[in-house]
Amino acid sequence: MRVSPNPVLSPVLNPVLSPVLAAVAVLLLVPVPAASAAFAAPAPDTASYRLAESVSVGRFMVTLAPDADPYAVMQETGVAAAHFVYRSAVRGFVADLDERQLAAVGAHPAVTAVEPDGTAVGLPVEDGPAV
Repeated sequence: MRVSPNPVLSPVLNPVLSPVLAAVAVLLLVPVPAASAAFAAPAPDTASYRLAESVSVGRFMVTLAPDADPYAVMQETGVAAAHFVYRSAVRGFVADLDERQLAAVGAHPAVTAVEPDGTAVGLPVEDGPAV
């Protein structure tokens, strides 16, 4: 007894499935850049470190490399207290920094960005049906 192939599963017999499988095969062959390059710390002379000349003291958000310990960086840079310390989705802290601390933080190898702290405001969410 001869069994005929299933037309849904056979790409030769199914004109809809063949292009889909071909597209998937092409996507699997395309090289994807390493994710670590996307999250690498910028060099100290990049825009993340450049602050306006008039900004020398105040409250700053300091973003750290993913494996850095915020408390260790604070201790190494002379920052005694922070308003917030982040250790989950992002590593870093928000603290009031003087000129000396700002220079020390900006020169620390684990620091990826230093920026004046601010307020973020999201767009209002419209009420709608629950999904």
